[in-house]
Amino acid sequence: MLQSISKKRIYFYLLILLLLSSTFNFNVISKFKKFNLVNNINVVGLNKKETTILEKNLEFFKKKNIFLISKDEVNQRLNTNSFLDNYTINKILPSKLLVKVKKTDFVGITIFDGKKFYIGKNGKLTKISLVEKETNLPEVFGNFQVNELLKLQRILELYNFNLSKIKKYYHFKSNRWDIQFENNTIVMLPSFNLEKSLKNYRSFIKLKKIIPGQLIDLRMNDKIIISNYEG
Repeated sequence: MLQSISKKRIYFYLLILLLLSSTFNFNVISKFKKFNLVNNINVVGLNKKETTILEKNLEFFKKKNIFLISKDEVNQRLNTNSFLDNYTINKILPSKLLVKVKKTDFVGITIFDGKKFYIGKNGKLTKISLVEKETNLPEVFGNFQVNELLKLQRILELYNFNLSKIKKYYHFKSNRWDIQFENNTIVMLPSFNLEKSLKNYRSFIKLKKIIPGQLIDLRMNDKIIISNYEG
């Protein structure tokens, strides 16, 4: 009988201790959350318009304890901004988030669903209203994937094409491209053996001067057909 009573007392004391401990921990956590609250978010590397967009996007973290904010949470917020190339996040005690940002380079402008977008080198499309106006970007037409355009541009650079001289890209369902230069010369690229065709073209123009406004067809294997373009 005595042994039974002793066990009951032990269980009772353990229960009281557990409740007190839980209450204490809860109070400590509550008080901890009230310290080191973020009150300053500093975005570096963008112009005023773009900085305002990012700061508004990150306002979610204001008044939150700086120690309880994970970088994954900040990453999720930042990654919704299509004009970013890369960034770093630093916590500066006691209450500041410093975000250093590099904006992506834009390589073209296109229209999808009636809206204009900048094409980023990061592989994303950005509504032109979100960033400062860009000039001298080529127009890109057709139903294409951004990575397809980026791949084409890398290949063109490999064969010493000056991308700044290209004013229009046309993508076709057969998965090939036409490119139009500032002097209105159009080069019709093939669907297959693109690099071989470009190599032949570079060799060809070393021997023969291209007249502005000509249409240069590289679609036939090992042949270059030149005609006058009237557009």
